[in-house]
Amino acid sequence: MKHRKLQLGIFALLVIISLAVLAYMKFYNGSLVYFTTGLDDNTIFKVADQTATKVEADVLISDAKNQYENFFGEDVWNQNIDGISFEDYAKNQIRSKLIRIKCMNVLAKERGVVLDRTETDNVEKATKEYMAALTSDEISSFAINESDISHMFTEFAIAQRLFNDMTSQVAVEVSADQARVITVQYICADSSTNIDIAKARITAGDSFFYVARETNSDGQYEYELKRGEMDTVFEDKAFNLKTGETSDIIQCGEKYYIIKCISDNNKTKTESNKNSIMSEKKLNAFNDIFESYEASLYVEFNENIWAKYKLSESIKSTANFENIFDSYFK
Repeated sequence: MKHRKLQLGIFALLVIISLAVLAYMKFYNGSLVYFTTGLDDNTIFKVADQTATKVEADVLISDAKNQYENFFGEDVWNQNIDGISFEDYAKNQIRSKLIRIKCMNVLAKERGVVLDRTETDNVEKATKEYMAALTSDEISSFAINESDISHMFTEFAIAQRLFNDMTSQVAVEVSADQARVITVQYICADSSTNIDIAKARITAGDSFFYVARETNSDGQYEYELKRGEMDTVFEDKAFNLKTGETSDIIQCGEKYYIIKCISDNNKTKTESNKNSIMSEKKLNAFNDIFESYEASLYVEFNENIWAKYKLSESIKSTANFENIFDSYFK
């Protein structure tokens, strides 16, 4: 089953795109950005004593290009979201993330936050792993060296340590029902007539999945569902079903559905989702603390250089900076 390309209507696609973007972004940025032409051609922006270089932007853009194209396909750059092109939407998130990392390093320096020996060793290991994963052509195209990547891993690690320090005392509670992950099968029809026909077939004894496979236009009929992913009408109905139960007909937008619950609690997935929700709550708590500080910082931004970046035309590197970072620091 193509998990992310269901016939669940436009609401599902928009939610999934938003979640994917947020998952990449990880940090909300609230700094005041001032456009300038006073920075050199290698500098994207400056905040306090922190500068972001073209190499750093290239690395994060490559990560984003890989993620979005693997998730949605190479034509994603021709799509729109929230009234702007996906290209501009993604660039805004990358810019926000890079600014946030730099602002966190400004505060970390003020607080005297430094890496311990283990973290320093991990920076060195991560740097070597990243550089080894690059082809010679990529190294040449990025104009990148070990010093650049070591600096990036160091700043990301310091930001992570600051985050951990500032959220270590945050009390996070997540209920079992809030984290619950379920598996459903569904029938989707474009008209009340077609959904009534499907309902009649099920009532007469036809297999649910057989009717779903024939009725759904893409042949897909099963979905693993978390709270907050779908239209609330669909979600509320699905989460109120017990294993083996089938819903009545519901309408979401212009689509009609019948839902069957295959599992009302996938325990392994529920535990993983609980950890994800806890991480999100910690992030929200961090933002509550950090945003007022961040908003006080002045960011000089080189819009002329930034405007030249096109994710659709950027290099898709064989190395993934954030995956390697997470393997050593998460």
